[in-house]
Amino acid sequence: MPPCARMRSSMRCSTGSARRPGRTWAAARLLDRYRAASIGKEQFFGAPMYVVSLSGWPAAEMRPEEPVVATGGARIALWRTDPADQRRVPDPGASGVLYTSATFSLVNSGNRTKYAPKRSWKVDVEPGDDDDRIVGMARLNLKSMYNDPSQMREGLAWALFRRAGVPAARHTYARLAINDGYQGLYSLIEQVDRAFLRERFGANNRGNLYKMYCGDVGCATLERRVGTDGDDSGRQYFTPGHPDLTYRLKTNEDDRSANGYDDLAQFIRVINGVGRPGGGERFNTDSYRAAVEGILNVRAFLRWAGLNLLLGSWDNYFATPANYYLYNSGRRGAAKQFMATPYFTFIPWDYDNCLGIDYFDTRWQYTDLLDWPDNTRSYHGGKGTSRIPLVQNLLANHDFAQYYLDHLEHMLDTDFTTAAFRARMGTPDGPGLWQRVIPSAYLEADFPNSPPFTGRQFTNDEVYRGGYVQQELRHANAFVLGIHHYVRMRYASAREQLAILRKTYPAGASGAQFTGTVESVPQ
Repeated sequence: MPPCARMRSSMRCSTGSARRPGRTWAAARLLDRYRAASIGKEQFFGAPMYVVSLSGWPAAEMRPEEPVVATGGARIALWRTDPADQRRVPDPGASGVLYTSATFSLVNSGNRTKYAPKRSWKVDVEPGDDDDRIVGMARLNLKSMYNDPSQMREGLAWALFRRAGVPAARHTYARLAINDGYQGLYSLIEQVDRAFLRERFGANNRGNLYKMYCGDVGCATLERRVGTDGDDSGRQYFTPGHPDLTYRLKTNEDDRSANGYDDLAQFIRVINGVGRPGGGERFNTDSYRAAVEGILNVRAFLRWAGLNLLLGSWDNYFATPANYYLYNSGRRGAAKQFMATPYFTFIPWDYDNCLGIDYFDTRWQYTDLLDWPDNTRSYHGGKGTSRIPLVQNLLANHDFAQYYLDHLEHMLDTDFTTAAFRARMGTPDGPGLWQRVIPSAYLEADFPNSPPFTGRQFTNDEVYRGGYVQQELRHANAFVLGIHHYVRMRYASAREQLAILRKTYPAGASGAQFTGTVESVPQ
């Protein structure tokens, strides 16, 4: 066996490693950049597994709550690996190291799991230097999947959104190593950033990207806000200098012509029907429909909405509401006028809590197809329900509800069935996500029932029972259904509700063809 085969980090291996005898760092970086540039994002995320290796990282910074910049000899390296490899940190194979850099920063990420024993990570690599990015990306999102015993939920969700023609992040898996120590299996998720926008919106990539949280003005409900003086402009949606904004502008932050949130305020006025007569009936009008279609890719949003409901994903624009993006691209041919003629696209985020994960004694698989808030009472401690006008108001419009239900039924006819999920998840002997994740997941513990040394909350036995046998699991206040069981119940409930709703919304009456493509930005 060659010496490199015994190593656990490319930092100490001469073949394909960061330290190459007889080569300068400049030459090594040129080779790594060439490898990275030779593939695109689709090919990058098409690889089944990576190793992300951090060497020389200070032991005192293993739980960074704020970004920590690499210093000294710290380096990051990334390479492809075989998911079936039984070594915790396999060395680079024949393809070598895909990317390496000494300029990066680390921070723990997440809301509910930010302080969990096994934490998620954001890795930023030389922001602003296009030549030193990973296939155009300046950030790696490494999600710990802390609440998911199957280790497959995010992979399943992101693939479904892309098949449904929803603009969504790509996903694959990675093994993380810090200073040669195996940290476990992680979801590797594409960042929504300028590179993401360039690929999906072309010339319209310089607009305003908002990410939604719970912060200075509450959670990101998209309800209209009006000041005491009657003002409902963009300044009602952020507090200058506040460290914890609800609606956070991720682009054009320093551009005074674009950072006043007036485009967001206009969007919120439109979806809430401000200025339209008729009370609640104003939403079920042709003029309201036309106004919304003029400012939002409404079909892509409705496809997201139906699929999100089927997935039972509540920690987004459903129960919380937060954890999503809105991007104002402007209109085609007028990209620079995006503030004057805004056009928004909804972009989903954060799918670790879906397909039967619950903390609130709520059966998400039985949520009403049209009345989402009714099933959020327990989430809010019995003190009301979620306020989500972008869903409620759009589904109050007959044409929008018709399209939404037609697409939801299309998903039930195709991708949202127990057979389809079984095929995607696979078995120990057949292809699928299970074969991709289980070797890396099992390597996080030494015995089936021993606590994983990575901090993962589920033992290997629970990963097997929850992910393959499909048993229900309980951990403290968390209740996790088997994915197959959740899909079976959600499918049956949706079919039962549709049979009644079809009296008002006849099947196929929208006339839509669901091709799985995202609409182009309109002129």
